[in-house]
Amino acid sequence: MLDMSPAAITAADLPLEPEALQAFALEQNRLACALWEQLEILQHQLAQLNRAGCGARSERLAGQVELFDATTDLPIPPDPAKVPVTGHTRRGRPALPKDLPRTRVAYDLSDAQKAAFDALERIGEERSETLHYEPSKLTVIEHMRFKYAAQKDGESTIRDGERPAVATAEE
Repeated sequence: MLDMSPAAITAADLPLEPEALQAFALEQNRLACALWEQLEILQHQLAQLNRAGCGARSERLAGQVELFDATTDLPIPPDPAKVPVTGHTRRGRPALPKDLPRTRVAYDLSDAQKAAFDALERIGEERSETLHYEPSKLTVIEHMRFKYAAQKDGESTIRDGERPAVATAEE
Protein backbone atom coordinates (compact mmCIF):
# COMPACT_ATOMS: atom_id res chain seq x y z
CA MET A 1 0.00 0.00 0.00
CA LEU A 2 1.12 3.49 -0.70
CA ASP A 3 1.67 5.87 2.14
CA MET A 4 -0.36 8.82 0.98
CA SER A 5 -1.56 10.80 3.93
CA PRO A 6 -3.69 13.71 2.84
CA ALA A 7 -1.99 17.09 3.04
CA ALA A 8 -3.63 20.34 2.19
CA ILE A 9 -1.75 22.15 -0.57
CA THR A 10 -2.21 25.86 -0.78
CA ALA A 11 -1.27 28.22 -3.62
CA ALA A 12 1.74 29.37 -1.59
CA ASP A 13 3.08 25.79 -1.60
CA LEU A 14 3.11 25.53 -5.41
CA PRO A 15 6.40 26.20 -7.19
CA LEU A 16 6.58 29.30 -9.42
CA GLU A 17 8.75 27.87 -12.20
CA PRO A 18 6.92 26.14 -15.10
CA GLU A 19 9.23 23.11 -15.09
CA ALA A 20 8.69 22.58 -11.37
CA LEU A 21 4.90 22.97 -11.85
CA GLN A 22 4.96 20.35 -14.61
CA ALA A 23 6.94 17.97 -12.39
CA PHE A 24 4.46 18.58 -9.55
CA ALA A 25 1.49 17.92 -11.89
CA LEU A 26 3.07 14.70 -13.17
CA GLU A 27 3.72 13.56 -9.61
CA GLN A 28 0.08 14.28 -8.65
CA ASN A 29 -1.12 12.39 -11.76
CA ARG A 30 1.07 9.36 -10.87
CA LEU A 31 -0.30 9.49 -7.33
CA ALA A 32 -3.90 9.66 -8.59
CA CYS A 33 -3.30 6.63 -10.87
CA ALA A 34 -1.84 4.65 -7.99
CA LEU A 35 -4.79 5.54 -5.79
CA TRP A 36 -7.22 4.55 -8.56
CA GLU A 37 -5.55 1.13 -8.96
CA GLN A 38 -5.62 0.59 -5.20
CA LEU A 39 -9.33 1.52 -5.13
CA GLU A 40 -10.12 -1.02 -7.88
CA ILE A 41 -8.21 -3.75 -6.04
CA LEU A 42 -10.06 -3.04 -2.79
CA GLN A 43 -13.45 -2.97 -4.55
CA HIS A 44 -12.68 -6.34 -6.18
CA GLN A 45 -11.70 -7.83 -2.80
CA LEU A 46 -14.87 -6.49 -1.20
CA ALA A 47 -17.04 -8.00 -3.95
CA GLN A 48 -15.32 -11.38 -3.51
CA LEU A 49 -15.90 -11.31 0.23
CA ASN A 50 -19.56 -10.42 -0.25
CA ARG A 51 -20.04 -13.28 -2.70
CA ALA A 52 -18.26 -15.74 -0.41
CA GLY A 53 -20.22 -14.71 2.66
CA CYS A 54 -23.66 -14.15 1.18
CA GLY A 55 -23.81 -15.86 -2.19
CA ALA A 56 -24.49 -19.40 -3.35
CA ARG A 57 -20.89 -20.38 -2.69
CA SER A 58 -21.32 -19.97 1.08
CA GLU A 59 -24.05 -22.61 1.03
CA ARG A 60 -21.90 -25.25 -0.63
CA LEU A 61 -20.88 -28.15 1.54
CA ALA A 62 -18.48 -30.98 0.84
CA GLY A 63 -20.18 -33.83 -1.01
CA GLN A 64 -23.26 -31.87 -2.04
CA VAL A 65 -22.64 -32.42 -5.75
CA GLU A 66 -22.91 -36.20 -5.32
CA LEU A 67 -26.47 -35.84 -4.02
CA PHE A 68 -27.75 -35.25 -7.54
CA ASP A 69 -25.73 -38.02 -9.17
CA ALA A 70 -28.33 -40.19 -10.91
CA THR A 71 -25.98 -43.15 -11.41
CA THR A 72 -25.79 -44.11 -7.75
CA ASP A 73 -28.44 -46.40 -6.29
CA LEU A 74 -30.12 -44.94 -3.26
CA PRO A 75 -31.06 -47.25 -0.40
CA ILE A 76 -34.78 -47.78 0.07
CA PRO A 77 -35.84 -46.27 3.38
CA PRO A 78 -37.73 -48.58 5.76
CA ASP A 79 -41.45 -48.14 6.20
CA PRO A 80 -42.18 -45.53 8.82
CA ALA A 81 -43.35 -46.86 12.15
CA LYS A 82 -47.05 -46.51 12.75
CA VAL A 83 -47.69 -43.95 15.43
CA PRO A 84 -50.94 -44.31 17.36
CA VAL A 85 -53.11 -41.27 16.83
CA THR A 86 -54.93 -39.95 19.84
CA GLY A 87 -58.15 -38.05 19.40
CA HIS A 88 -58.64 -34.59 20.75
CA THR A 89 -60.72 -33.97 23.82
CA ARG A 90 -64.05 -32.42 23.05
CA ARG A 91 -65.01 -29.26 24.80
CA GLY A 92 -68.38 -28.60 26.33
CA ARG A 93 -70.77 -30.69 28.33
CA PRO A 94 -70.28 -34.45 28.15
CA ALA A 95 -73.07 -36.52 26.62
CA LEU A 96 -75.96 -37.33 28.91
CA PRO A 97 -76.14 -40.95 30.10
CA LYS A 98 -78.06 -43.28 27.77
CA ASP A 99 -79.83 -45.06 30.64
CA LEU A 100 -81.91 -42.00 31.63
CA PRO A 101 -85.52 -42.02 30.39
CA ARG A 102 -85.98 -39.85 27.33
CA THR A 103 -88.86 -37.83 25.95
CA ARG A 104 -88.79 -36.77 22.30
CA VAL A 105 -90.24 -33.44 21.26
CA ALA A 106 -90.39 -32.77 17.51
CA TYR A 107 -90.59 -29.25 16.10
CA ASP A 108 -91.90 -29.35 12.55
CA LEU A 109 -93.26 -26.80 10.12
CA SER A 110 -96.95 -26.16 10.49
CA ASP A 111 -99.32 -27.29 7.74
CA ALA A 112 -99.78 -23.66 6.65
CA GLN A 113 -96.01 -23.22 6.33
CA LYS A 114 -95.69 -26.46 4.38
CA ALA A 115 -98.49 -25.41 2.01
CA ALA A 116 -96.67 -22.14 1.21
CA PHE A 117 -94.02 -23.99 -0.84
CA ASP A 118 -94.24 -25.88 -4.12
CA ALA A 119 -91.92 -28.70 -3.02
CA LEU A 120 -90.49 -29.73 0.34
CA GLU A 121 -87.76 -32.28 0.86
CA ARG A 122 -86.64 -33.28 4.33
CA ILE A 123 -82.85 -32.94 4.42
CA GLY A 124 -82.04 -33.57 8.06
CA GLU A 125 -82.71 -32.64 11.61
CA GLU A 126 -81.03 -30.80 14.42
CA ARG A 127 -80.96 -32.51 17.80
CA SER A 128 -80.31 -31.09 21.22
CA GLU A 129 -80.77 -32.56 24.67
CA THR A 130 -81.98 -30.89 27.83
CA LEU A 131 -81.71 -32.42 31.27
CA HIS A 132 -85.06 -32.09 33.05
CA TYR A 133 -85.16 -32.41 36.83
CA GLU A 134 -88.22 -33.21 38.90
CA PRO A 135 -87.70 -34.07 42.55
CA SER A 136 -86.31 -37.62 42.78
CA LYS A 137 -86.50 -38.03 38.99
CA LEU A 138 -84.25 -37.06 36.07
CA THR A 139 -85.34 -37.22 32.45
CA VAL A 140 -83.77 -36.14 29.18
CA ILE A 141 -85.84 -34.16 26.73
CA GLU A 142 -84.63 -34.61 23.14
CA HIS A 143 -85.52 -31.64 20.96
CA MET A 144 -85.62 -32.52 17.23
CA ARG A 145 -86.02 -29.73 14.68
CA PHE A 146 -86.63 -31.06 11.19
CA LYS A 147 -84.95 -29.27 8.28
CA TYR A 148 -86.44 -28.99 4.81
CA ALA A 149 -85.18 -27.86 1.42
CA ALA A 150 -88.11 -25.73 0.24
CA GLN A 151 -88.75 -24.53 -3.31
CA LYS A 152 -91.15 -21.86 -4.46
CA ASP A 153 -91.21 -20.11 -7.84
CA GLY A 154 -87.85 -21.62 -8.82
CA GLU A 155 -86.06 -20.35 -5.70
CA SER A 156 -84.89 -22.73 -3.01
CA THR A 157 -84.26 -22.12 0.67
CA ILE A 158 -83.77 -24.11 3.85
CA ARG A 159 -86.52 -24.02 6.47
CA ASP A 160 -86.70 -25.69 9.85
CA GLY A 161 -89.13 -26.04 12.72
CA GLU A 162 -89.62 -23.39 15.37
CA ARG A 163 -86.87 -23.11 17.93
CA PRO A 164 -87.81 -24.40 21.39
CA ALA A 165 -88.09 -21.85 24.16
CA VAL A 166 -85.15 -22.06 26.53
CA ALA A 167 -85.99 -21.98 30.21
CA THR A 168 -83.72 -19.74 32.22
CA ALA A 169 -82.98 -19.81 35.94
CA GLU A 170 -85.19 -16.75 36.54
CA GLU A 171 -88.39 -18.50 35.41
